[in-house]
Parts: sequence; structure tokens; C-alpha cells
Amino acid sequence: MVKNGEHESGILPAGSKRILTVLGCGALGTAILSGMLASIADLTADNSGSLFAHFVGCVRRKDAATAISDRLGSHANAANVEILDGQNLRGVKQADTILLACQPHMYTAIFDEPGMREALRGKLIISVLASVATTQLELALGDGGGYFVIRAMPNIACFVRDSATVIESPQRAFPDALLRVTDTVFRCVGRVFYIKTPVFDVCTALCGSAPAFLAVIIESMVDGAVAMGLSHQDAFHMAAHTMRGAANLLLDSRNPWTVRHQVASPGGSTMQGLLTLEQGNVRLTISVGRQAHNDIT
Repeated sequence: MVKNGEHESGILPAGSKRILTVLGCGALGTAILSGMLASIADLTADNSGSLFAHFVGCVRRKDAATAISDRLGSHANAANVEILDGQNLRGVKQADTILLACQPHMYTAIFDEPGMREALRGKLIISVLASVATTQLELALGDGGGYFVIRAMPNIACFVRDSATVIESPQRAFPDALLRVTDTVFRCVGRVFYIKTPVFDVCTALCGSAPAFLAVIIESMVDGAVAMGLSHQDAFHMAAHTMRGAANLLLDSRNPWTVRHQVASPGGSTMQGLLTLEQGNVRLTISVGRQAHNDIT
């Protein structure tokens, strides 16, 4: 554990393992924790070790703490997780790495808790708060700085270690060791991309919110198939696997235009379906929907 005044850059002695505290262990915070536990279990099985020795999840209510403990209990290394309710300061004091995953409007109240700013000083603070800029967090922390804040946007697919996570390229000098820690956290749960600040919020919709948008598309496909006689379970699994297969095709050095035209033969049913989608302005709807998302955030 890092004590105040020791290793103020957040860099631990060689060979030391870190303690990660999640402030606000809701859906996304729990997804990240779950994915990390699964990834670390695999590393341990390979005898390759782990960067983190212990995890702390902080929530506001006892019932939430119980639910999260139950959710994470299936992991072989669940004993390495401590869930606290109403004890944010205790959780932060234990850790050297902080994942800020509360609701975006609550971070000032967390920082204002007596002793919290001092407990956060010198530690790595990774924010996954949508639409909250790094500069806003640093301003709220105040008191001349001494904080190491970095911003990231993963998505709920952390649960299955298949998130697309965007990390903001630091705008000023940032310890390389802490950048590597941040990178390690999110590589445990998927793929990592680095993006400059001016376009970071675009990625909130593209990466962070997109699973919800894609879920609506899957639901629509399933509803159509069920209306024509297919069982809901069969339709759901077929649609989900088809979407996963299409994504893998695109990632296999193919572009959307190629895949679309490989499937759609002249005069065929796929081409008729594509024309119907175009008549429904599907491209414009999705594009404008993403823009509206960014306008709100």
C-alpha cells in the first residue's frame, strides 16, 4: 500500500503489487472488476503473476454491496475483493490506484468528503465518468495539484473481456509507469485505443454507449424473426452469433462495403432488405442518434 508522502508519483518499488479501489461499483465498475478477476485468474494459471494483489469496491448501500459480492463470488479469486458500503475514504486509503466509476454528477460530493482529497493525493486516479473532462476533475480536486488523473471510456463488454476502451492521451507530463498501469487495467478486459482530448467525447457514443445501440438492433432482428414463426431463444442466439461473426469478418481486414456486397447478390433477397433499410433512413438515424448523444453529453 502507498502511504501519503511515500512514492508520491504513485510508482511502487519493483516487484510490488497494487491495490485497486473502485469508487462507485455500479454496472460498469462491476464489469471492470469482473473482467479483471477473470483475466488475473488466467494469468495465475499460467504462473505469470498479476499487477494487482487486492481489490476494493465502494458502494453507498448495503444491499448493493451484497448484490456485487454475489455477482463476483463465482470467480476463483473472489477472496481478493472487499466490498464496502458507505466507506469511500477507507477504500481510498487502502489503495494506490483509484477507479472513479460513480455516477458523473456525484464526483464532487465524493471529493468533498473530509479527508478524501488528502487520501487521493499522489495516487493514480482513473476516471470512467462520461462527459466529465480531466480538467474538471483536477479543478474539483484543487489545492495546488499533486494528483494523477487519467480518463478512459470502456464499455459493459468488460464482463466478457471484450471491451473497446478508449484512453485519453495525457495533455501534459504523466508518469510512464502510471500510464502503463492504466493500460494494463483495460487490456485485462479487452482492446485499448489512445485518443486525443478534442475527439474523446465522440468515443463515449462509439465505444461506451454502442452496446446499447447494438442491442436495439439485435432486439429488432429477433422480433422480426419471432413474428415469422421462429422461437425467441433460437432467434436471439442466431442474431447475436451473426452479429459477432460479422464483426470478426470486418476485423479480418475487410471493410463494410466488401462484406455487404459479398452477401447481397444481384436481385436477391439481401439486396431487397438493404433497400428497405435505406428507405427507412437507417444510416441517417444511427448517425444522427450518435450526434444527439454527444450533444447531450
